[in-house]
Amino acid sequence: MLKLENISVKYKERIVLDNLSLIADSGEIIGLVAPNGTGKTTLFNVISNFLKPNQGTVTFNGKLQYKTERKEISIHQQLATFPDQADLFEELTGVDHMKLYANMWKGTAKDVKKIYTQLQMESYVKKKVKTYSLGMRQRLCFAMIAAADTPIMLMDEVMNGLDVANVSLISRRLMQMKQEGKLIFVASHLLSNLDLYADRVLYLKDGDIIHQQDTNNSADKYLKIDLLPEEYEKFNSTFPLPESHLYIAGHLCCIPLTNMDQYEQNEWIQRLTAYEERELTIGPLGTAEYYERFYHDDSEI
Repeated sequence: MLKLENISVKYKERIVLDNLSLIADSGEIIGLVAPNGTGKTTLFNVISNFLKPNQGTVTFNGKLQYKTERKEISIHQQLATFPDQADLFEELTGVDHMKLYANMWKGTAKDVKKIYTQLQMESYVKKKVKTYSLGMRQRLCFAMIAAADTPIMLMDEVMNGLDVANVSLISRRLMQMKQEGKLIFVASHLLSNLDLYADRVLYLKDGDIIHQQDTNNSADKYLKIDLLPEEYEKFNSTFPLPESHLYIAGHLCCIPLTNMDQYEQNEWIQRLTAYEERELTIGPLGTAEYYERFYHDDSEI
């Protein structure tokens, strides 16, 4: 378990993290989303003990607390961060990189072949990195952190530069790592992809977590349709919408269905069939919709 209590980080007069608290458990994948410059990297740096907060504590498994330099080695034995492509060595092979990470954290590279086979890297993994494409380099970075096999993993933009097939491949491997008991944080701009494997998604704003989306147990269901602002206003004047409805980012109308009976739900569906060229969907809000709600709305309606 990882526990953050009242974490604050300040750069001169700018508050980046403001009294942030979080508890994360083993066997959990946590998505982290927010616009650039809102504290994602700072939070990762605090968790990885690269940055000492101005206030607050970080504790691993209830006993290893981030306090002194003497604890740093113990902390880094438990945690690995996603490598940057700029840190790859052009003259080394992919296997060399994976063995390096495996030996640094596990002390053995016996699982390296199993990992690169599972990630379908056999055709190039023994070639020098200078021959790799962007997607091949990104898959290697993921293979390296998989080889490290640490209890906690911090992954920033793990899907960057990958095609659809490789995004699916990495997503499946993340789910396997979760089942092995890893605690994985994933910061990503591929929002819909997070819905596939994250147990919850955290939204950062003004230095704190403003919402935690539980992707596994969301009981709230909405009737969702795209409406232009003038269409939304006209529809709302004709059929007054429930007070708890949402109109997100000037285009997405979401009508809550959770507390409605079947007759009421059918009534709203019937009313919206006038927009026959629009897609009408029913379900919980996804990561992309929450993102628009929290970061693209100028005002709450």
